[in-house]
This record gives sequence, C-alpha cells and structure tokens, in this order.
Amino acid sequence: MKPLLAWDIDGTLLTSGGAGRNALNGAFFECFGVEDVFLRVDFRGRIDPSLVQEAFAVANRPFDSAEAEFLKQTYLRRLREELEARAANMTVHPGAEKAVLRCAPSANNALLTGNWREGAFAKLQAAGLDGHFSWGAFGGDGEVRNDLVPVLRKRALEKGIDAERVVVIGDTPADVACARAGNAEVVVVTTGGCSREQLEAAKPDLLLTNLEADAEAFFEFLGL
Repeated sequence: MKPLLAWDIDGTLLTSGGAGRNALNGAFFECFGVEDVFLRVDFRGRIDPSLVQEAFAVANRPFDSAEAEFLKQTYLRRLREELEARAANMTVHPGAEKAVLRCAPSANNALLTGNWREGAFAKLQAAGLDGHFSWGAFGGDGEVRNDLVPVLRKRALEKGIDAERVVVIGDTPADVACARAGNAEVVVVTTGGCSREQLEAAKPDLLLTNLEADAEAFFEFLGL
C-alpha cells in the first residue's frame, strides 16, 4: 500500500521571492485602483480565495464574485510576469526535489496547496518542479484549507489510487489543522515563515528542519 503524499508548495517546496504577493497587489491596483492591499494580509497557511475575500474587506470594498474572478484572472497573468522577472529569487528548499523524487517509486505524490491550480503550476514550472506533479487539491476546491484533504481523497479514489494513508507535508500550523480535519498524518518543515516553537505547538506527527538535513527521519516516518 503506497502512502498518498500531499505536498504544500509555498514555504515547503519553494519560495517564489514575493512573486505571489506582488502579483496580487498589482492585480488589485490594476482592477480597483487600491494600492498594497495584500501587505495587510497574512498569507501563511491560507488559500487564495480567502486571501481575496480578506483583501476586499481591507479595501472597504463589498465582495463581489464577478469582480473576484476578474481579479483572479488578472493575478494569474501578473503572476507569470512576476515569476519571470524574479527568476533569480526563486528558491527550491533544501532536499525538497530530492525527497519528491525518492518518494515517487514507493508513494503517490500529489499537491495540497492554497494556490489556485493555475497559480500552483505556474510556480512549480518557474522552479523546475512541474514535471513531478500532475494533480492534487487546490485553493479553489474548498471554502477553507481544511476542506482540501477530503477533496484529495475523492480525487485519488477516482484515479484508482489508495487513499487510506494520507500524509500532508507543509510548513505552517494551518497545514497541521488541515491534516487533522481530514484524518491525515502531517509532517512540517521550518522552511516557511513560522518558528519552530509555533510549529511544535501545533503538534505535527513529525517536525523537520528541512528535507535535506532530516531526510532519513522523513523517509523512516513514511516507511520508504
């Protein structure tokens, strides 16, 4: 029985050098003429639709689904531009790609991310990681992040993939909460913006400095 590994992107696999936040800020200004709205929004462990809803509130603008969709499409265009402009600032976290590759023969690798699907693959492509993933659960698939493990399980079963053991791999307390809500195990790394103390307090099943320094502990936990 292969475990189903649910990989977060931002802070876990890679850091995009602020491309996402800059693209959202630029898109909001382009669409609505309000500057730097997303500087007042905490991104850690969030999903893109909830970030947008909060941005509307921060800007004192009534939320409108048609306007939100317009913002999304503008953001996705600007994200690709930002990723290209910030290619030198793109960082793949230590050991992340090697871990994904080592897991591939003995586990099912999927994504579990707060990014919209198009944004997720734009970031992975910019980092050279897009060839390792083809499916997952994304920010547009639920109202909150805690909805995403059930979505992933359903998609796995549709693909004929066993989803009895799901392991979420993330970098925030929100990843731990998401895993617990979906009856999944969870591994967190300190490569995101959260302190070790914050991550310890969330009580993950395994806490790692990164996927290079603690690679063997990670693979031992997975049984690979």
